Amino acid sequence: MLLIMPLFSRAVEAIETAVRLAAAGFRPTVALERFLAARRPAGLPADRTGIIALETAAPPPVRVSVVILTLNGGEMLRALFASLAAFNTWPDLEIIVVDHGSDDATDDVLRAAAARFHIRHVKPGRNHSFSFSCNRAAQIARGDILLFLNNDIELTEDIVPRIVAGVRQTDGLVGIRLMHKLAGAKAPRPQIGVRFRWNLWQRRIAAYDATPGPRDGLRAGHPCHMPIVTGAVLACDRAQFLKMGGFCEDYLYAYEDVDLGLKAAARFDLPSVALNDVSALHLMGATRIKRANLARRRRWHRHSLRALRARFGYRIRRLAWLGLFGADERFDWGRRPAVAVLAERTDEAANRVARELAVEFAEFADIKTGGFMHRNLFGYDLILSRLSGLPLACARNLSPMALSIAWIRAGDGDWRASVDAYDILLADDAELASRMTAHLGRPVIALGERGMDETLHAAVSDFLRRRLRFAVLSRKGQNAAAAAISAALRAAGHAARTPARAGGRRPVSMRDDVVIWLAPPGEAKWPVDAIHVAAFDAVPGDSFPYDVQAGPPGGNVEAWLGPVLAEIGDCDARRMAGPEDLPLEDLRHLDDGAVVPFWRGRPDPTAHLTGAS
Repeated sequence: MLLIMPLFSRAVEAIETAVRLAAAGFRPTVALERFLAARRPAGLPADRTGIIALETAAPPPVRVSVVILTLNGGEMLRALFASLAAFNTWPDLEIIVVDHGSDDATDDVLRAAAARFHIRHVKPGRNHSFSFSCNRAAQIARGDILLFLNNDIELTEDIVPRIVAGVRQTDGLVGIRLMHKLAGAKAPRPQIGVRFRWNLWQRRIAAYDATPGPRDGLRAGHPCHMPIVTGAVLACDRAQFLKMGGFCEDYLYAYEDVDLGLKAAARFDLPSVALNDVSALHLMGATRIKRANLARRRRWHRHSLRALRARFGYRIRRLAWLGLFGADERFDWGRRPAVAVLAERTDEAANRVARELAVEFAEFADIKTGGFMHRNLFGYDLILSRLSGLPLACARNLSPMALSIAWIRAGDGDWRASVDAYDILLADDAELASRMTAHLGRPVIALGERGMDETLHAAVSDFLRRRLRFAVLSRKGQNAAAAAISAALRAAGHAARTPARAGGRRPVSMRDDVVIWLAPPGEAKWPVDAIHVAAFDAVPGDSFPYDVQAGPPGGNVEAWLGPVLAEIGDCDARRMAGPEDLPLEDLRHLDDGAVVPFWRGRPDPTAHLTGAS
């Protein structure tokens, strides 16, 4: 029966997944949003975290360099300049238009606009990446503040004074609320910044355009911290931009703004600030749709996604978890975690805790009582279990990114058979916590006099900040070594799991921070956003990019693990700090006649993708 139940559970899970996706038009994110919306209580209070106050006094006049890239976007430029003429009051604008090879009316539009604005028309001779051309434009810009502007933007109010004030007062990356207008849409859709969420379907953490959610009543109309601000309208101090190394040039029209925001926060402690009290109209996707056919855009996107995961995938996963559980307001999700409390029907303490968590900690907290059909855990971010006899392996649709917590009571059955599946262990009091720590061989946190809300927040924050999620991958004959390493990791407060085989095609989960390989990976697909440890002797011809060469653990796992954890800690610190890009040279005094030769003399790392190499 124990063998049949997991198989039956997986079969039911597959049916439930198919039905859920079909109802959502085979869009996994829609299915999740529907789940959350159906359980979210009405009238949620607006979240005040991340809201900032900016002075309203007019900033001192400085030159603002507006950088616009275009390719056959003459009519969009015409609309942009008309809106700029109608609304702009900032007296000192330098507009740098980088023309990637237009053969439409772009020249005529710019000649007409030059009667009203100071325009520098740069023709590098071919299509470059967004990052490459923005960086070159920033180098030759003569303003103190850079404003990167898509050519499919139309102003609906005077945004530059507010943007200058935001840059001067926050020293960060500054964006505004965008009103996205899609062809055929009845009304524009607001975007208040960029957030992250789990993309379980594609096994990654995904950045997406954030629209105001139920808790965003204040963020939707006030300046606030956001994880990222979109590059469609993005401003910053020019000197700081050059110091950071500008946009990473490994990308091709995707994720450049995400990378810049992550780098600014990681290496320079600079915030991303969305001025959601001002807005502009964005003709969403008009530029990129004309630029390339669908197949080419997909190829570019895959290339850029690989670059993002290699540079910041590790940091994104760690910070996304912290943001979801309220431990880092700069990585806000716009919602709180969805909690499932697994308990018996008559468990009054569980019902009381669920109500307590729903007040401050959680978006909502559902009681899931015993019985097979109540073990569907789709959509929950945190599982709090009071059931010592419930193996999580029998739960259905459990997200790999969900945190699992065992809540141990006096008189419970033996937790040893199921406790390894849990990330965190709680006990009702200090005496029980001490006894269970010795019994289970891993830390158990006491509730004590603190309520579950406060205890859970502290325990989760500590776990996400100071502990790691390990996968220990073994092959046949290595199970004992894998079990010993996993037990030692859990004793140190980490989470550890032992998938069946190191040589499977996808043995690594998107939740794994660290992968310990007891044998070479072979044909396994390995994620670039994890730390990889080789726990075996070097194999000739093995070119796998290990971060730590630990060698086999031998008979003394504890002695082997200490130095390995120290090396992993160093890798973690480097990954969280992010890559260090070389500063860009300040070329503000470069003569206009030398701009194009300078442009053409720089290698573009993505030229092979655009067919220009």
